[in-house]
Amino acid sequence: MQRVLLRCGTLRFGALELLGVKHPFVNYYSSLIMQVDPMIHAHHSINNRKKLFVIGTTLLIVWIIMTIIPLFFEGKTGRLIADVIDRSIYFERGRWFTDGTLPISEYPQVPTLLFGVNNLTSMWADSNIRIKVYSAFFSLEMLLVLFLITKVLLELLPPSLSNSVLLVFLPPTLYFTYNRFDILPAYFCLLAYSSATKKQWTMTSVLLAIATFTKWYPVLLFPGFFIYATTLEKKFQWRMLVGFTVTSIGIVLASYLSGGAKTVLVPYTFHMTRGMEDLAFPVLLDNLTRGLLGTQVSSPYFSLLFFVAQIAAPLLIFFVKFDSIDVLVDYCIIVIGVFVLFSKIWSPQWFLWLLPFLIISAKNTKKTELIILYNFVTYLSFPLIFDYYGDSSYQLQIAGSLVYFILLIIIFQSVNSLKKHLTTDGFRRLTASDG
Repeated sequence: MQRVLLRCGTLRFGALELLGVKHPFVNYYSSLIMQVDPMIHAHHSINNRKKLFVIGTTLLIVWIIMTIIPLFFEGKTGRLIADVIDRSIYFERGRWFTDGTLPISEYPQVPTLLFGVNNLTSMWADSNIRIKVYSAFFSLEMLLVLFLITKVLLELLPPSLSNSVLLVFLPPTLYFTYNRFDILPAYFCLLAYSSATKKQWTMTSVLLAIATFTKWYPVLLFPGFFIYATTLEKKFQWRMLVGFTVTSIGIVLASYLSGGAKTVLVPYTFHMTRGMEDLAFPVLLDNLTRGLLGTQVSSPYFSLLFFVAQIAAPLLIFFVKFDSIDVLVDYCIIVIGVFVLFSKIWSPQWFLWLLPFLIISAKNTKKTELIILYNFVTYLSFPLIFDYYGDSSYQLQIAGSLVYFILLIIIFQSVNSLKKHLTTDGFRRLTASDG
């Protein structure tokens, strides 16, 4: 309240001074506000450090509990707490580092490198427990990344919304962070966003390139960041194009030099030939059409249509004016949401990609409740219903459909937020920007 009053007083007397009216209290209020602002900032920083200590301690306790319980009750907890299957795959894909083979896997270059380096953590262990040691250390790394996300979020969020970071403690978030690596690209994208708020455009582009070779979806975020920078700076951002391109070429070149064209192309060829999964939205839509209309829509054209829809959201740059950072947040939510929605792959952990941007946008209770609901319904579908009823059960299809429905609501909320920023000169604005 004191800060608000001081601001009002300063604005009032500042206006008088601009009109040429001298007021004896102008200097007093100006000097007072200059003293109070650093005090408020220091108090906010102290509170953030306290929160980070509590968050870090809690995440460490979570790691201990989620690691120990499956060991003591081996075979009894299933995948409710820990899912060793994916982490075992990461271990196998990373054996190239210690076995001296080529760094080839179905994953992009950054995680393939990470899986390999992490094998060093279990080299000392007996062969019977190497995967368990590897998995435990890997999970600790991912929880550390989640901690770093909370740190960045606390820096970005205003004090009144800083408690929103507690959403990272939702059990589904902790579960998928512990068992998967999808929190890593989310962190790189959040760092890119943080850099954009500081107008560090080259760093933004470099981080998005690294994120792209961790999971490919961030390449679709780049156009929004690029247009946002171009709008703010009122000139074409060549340095962003150079930063993204040079970083990408560097990663691809390093991959090529380590094992030839195969190390570069395998991740892409693997996913291009990968079929649609039973719980992917296109398949559920096909099942619904077959049940209601008695017709089947699945075909090569059907698959192509959904692929185009999956990557089409960046076209928003031609219809939206990127005149505020909130527009960029909504753009990221829409692009990631659409990419997840129309994918031929069902990966429940992908909601982690959205989480940082959803937390930043959660400025009211309804949005917070929607984030919580999205979390728990995702966990309900996997691992609960998936393990109990099976991967082809109608219960799982219902739960999966509910997840997609919530995702659609999240997407439409951001679309609705962008309505007031619509423009008809997007292409002209882009081409008219000079260097």
